[in-house]
Amino acid sequence: MTSSHDSAALAALLVKPKFGGAALVCGDCEQRSDGPSKLRSKQVRKVFKRELHRLPLRLRVVECSCLGICPKKAIAVAVLASGRPLAAEVQSEEQAELAAAGFARSLG
Repeated sequence: MTSSHDSAALAALLVKPKFGGAALVCGDCEQRSDGPSKLRSKQVRKVFKRELHRLPLRLRVVECSCLGICPKKAIAVAVLASGRPLAAEVQSEEQAELAAAGFARSLG
């Protein structure tokens, strides 16, 4: 059972973020033995930042630990915004651009 004191304390902790969602790029994929041989999560993050900045919804692009998708020879990416999670497996910068464009169409 929560008291009104707990509710007031919780309300004081919560803040409204300046962003509307997050794009997550798995940093663990490139470390796996069956991960991508040439693609790095830093490259994918740069592509996503470049492609998603045009959205009216501001997204934070961050590297994270394992997303649990674990694709072979690819990096897992996910976007969490507008109440819907979206995910993709990218094997090259070109695929990262396509995935980011698809996410933008879906969210915009």
